[in-house]
Amino acid sequence: MNKFFISLLLLCLSFTGSAQATLAKRGFAIVVDPKSYAEARTEIDEYARAIETLQGMQVRLVVDKWGVPDSIRAELKRLYYQKNGIEGAVLVGDIPVAMIRDAQHLTSAFKMDQRHDRKESSVPSDRFYDDFDLKFNYIGKDNDAPYFYYSLAAQSVQKVKPELFLGRIRPTDAGGTSRYAKLRAYLHKATAEKRRANRLDQLMYFSGHGYISASMVARMDEKSGWYEHFPWLKIQREGISYIDHSQQDDVKFLLMNELQRPELDFAMLHHHGAPDTQYLNGAPRIESSEQAKAMMAGYCRNYLRNQVAKGKNRDSVTQVLCKRFDIPATWLERAFDKDVILKDSATEANKNLVLQDFAVYQYRPNCRVIVLDACFNGSFHLDDCIADEYIFSEGNTIACIANSVNVLQDKWADRYVGLLGLGAYVGDIVRFSGYLESQCIGDPTFAFAPAVKTEDINELLASSNLKLWQRYLSEKNLPDMRSMAMARFFESGQLSTSQLLDIFRTSSSALVRLQALELLSEKHDDNFIEAVKLGVDDSYELVQRFAINFIGKSGDERLVPVLIHKSISNNTSERCNFSLMNAMTMFKKDVLMSEFKKQFDNPDVRYINKENVRKTIEKAINSNAGKWTEYMENIIGPETPKKRRIMSIRMSRNYCPPYYIPQIMDYIKTCTDPEVQTAIFESLGWRRCSYMAPRIAAFAKACSEDSKYPETVREEALKTYNRLK
Repeated sequence: MNKFFISLLLLCLSFTGSAQATLAKRGFAIVVDPKSYAEARTEIDEYARAIETLQGMQVRLVVDKWGVPDSIRAELKRLYYQKNGIEGAVLVGDIPVAMIRDAQHLTSAFKMDQRHDRKESSVPSDRFYDDFDLKFNYIGKDNDAPYFYYSLAAQSVQKVKPELFLGRIRPTDAGGTSRYAKLRAYLHKATAEKRRANRLDQLMYFSGHGYISASMVARMDEKSGWYEHFPWLKIQREGISYIDHSQQDDVKFLLMNELQRPELDFAMLHHHGAPDTQYLNGAPRIESSEQAKAMMAGYCRNYLRNQVAKGKNRDSVTQVLCKRFDIPATWLERAFDKDVILKDSATEANKNLVLQDFAVYQYRPNCRVIVLDACFNGSFHLDDCIADEYIFSEGNTIACIANSVNVLQDKWADRYVGLLGLGAYVGDIVRFSGYLESQCIGDPTFAFAPAVKTEDINELLASSNLKLWQRYLSEKNLPDMRSMAMARFFESGQLSTSQLLDIFRTSSSALVRLQALELLSEKHDDNFIEAVKLGVDDSYELVQRFAINFIGKSGDERLVPVLIHKSISNNTSERCNFSLMNAMTMFKKDVLMSEFKKQFDNPDVRYINKENVRKTIEKAINSNAGKWTEYMENIIGPETPKKRRIMSIRMSRNYCPPYYIPQIMDYIKTCTDPEVQTAIFESLGWRRCSYMAPRIAAFAKACSEDSKYPETVREEALKTYNRLK
């Protein structure tokens, strides 16, 4: 071992031997690469001391002498299981990235074909470092990037439940500033923020174009949810603000100004995303004929320029556009004038917030914690991403909760965030999210000052002692505390589904009811079915939406009456209507139509132009029920070409009517192609909430032990069993 590593080792020992450390009850690990530590030693030392003196955790400094994820994980695991072990960690600098494969079911939405480039078809995830129950098989590494590839083992648990809370601080040289300068500046502000007794009392949420069907009901109800998370905001001073993309055509400036407010503590941003973009606005609202003309002309000019750039003839494209949209050619005459191009470019650029905007507008966000409820904004493995720009800017943003790949729109994005107002570490919100793609970008130990008096929330969250959580099971507690207590007792087998159903029936808290429904979905028994029946008419839109989504995921025909009931209800929210259409695809047409006629012919169902409404709903049933029949027949059809069969199997991960499952399982028995059999088992593993799940699990278990199947097939069958058991 060289002198540099010896000095680092001695420094590690000096941390663990400090006076504050010996008094600390809990531990925390700082994992840093040697170069970053050498470049930012002073700032890392100050950051560590602040954690020890202000947050009461004993810091263990781990200098990454290995450069291999397995070794770092082994060290974190060792530190976790030792006496007074660590409860969290932060990865600082150039710590290698684990790229996870064969685990798409642990994400909320990612389903890319893994035959594509492995850089794109793998999930960058720090769950490799913080969830010790997950088991991986090493595949290999890239020579041009610090990416190490791992396959989730069939013998592993098939659920994300980390032991540690964890964050990542990974600056790069993007933008012309040294990664080490960025690291020093970030650690300085993160340390300074620990010394502020800042309560979470200013919150903002945002909804972008095209998100959850632009449902205004969902956003109206969301505000009542925020008051449940943070009840102390129900005071005279406005503590919750909302921005909708429809407020103005270039809403990004309104959003940027709001996020720069020095007093803003927390923001939830719902929008679509890419690694370098927050998609905010769509097409502008049209309120006059002049605006309609401007929008159409602008679209046609952009299209014309793009086509000419591809080598198409300008006059020919112009003629096509004029004929298609019935517009005069004069609208396109100045399409290539510099001033027109500049104006069109600015209009297009102002629709979204991109990485360059941080420098162009000297954008300095000050909101301390930002949840980027969007795809890819947390792609921390790249040279730059939106989440990194937020934390490494000169503003006071300390942490982002963001996603490394795409993410489901119908996701409970604010689950447990009320714990932040009680002083919980931001890293714990990610720890309890349950998703592979969810990442804490920044300091995971960041915490607000508790807004109300309670026990040390971080000690509670680190404890597995159910006696400490017993008192939080009652209705009188804050919803997030009760929800966490429910999860603890349910996971230990001490909260039954009948008790959860009773909580769902009686709780006045929408968040508690949503938690009860989510926990019930893990058992999908009769109590779950009853909760879904009740949930479609819940007073909280998100509970309604989840219940409707569970109808489709379950496929139990006992839920057909409530599916039809909600389908003929007037004024259902836009996103719930979307979910109803999806749920219809999981049932047979004759079953739905029979129930529809039974309910709709009831004289109590009253509509103006009732026959027109009847035709509309009948059309919806006819077009959705049986929608996936062709794909299912492709899977089991004896004459289907293999390429089409595989494509249909991949489609069935999202859409698989349960009445086809017996035929699909029978096909596995007769199929002689291991690749096809493996693909089918992988798809069947997505039926976690299906009423067929027990039958699939039993079949998969039997196949995993049957030597007539190749090892690859048995491994996938075992994985499916472990996912559904």
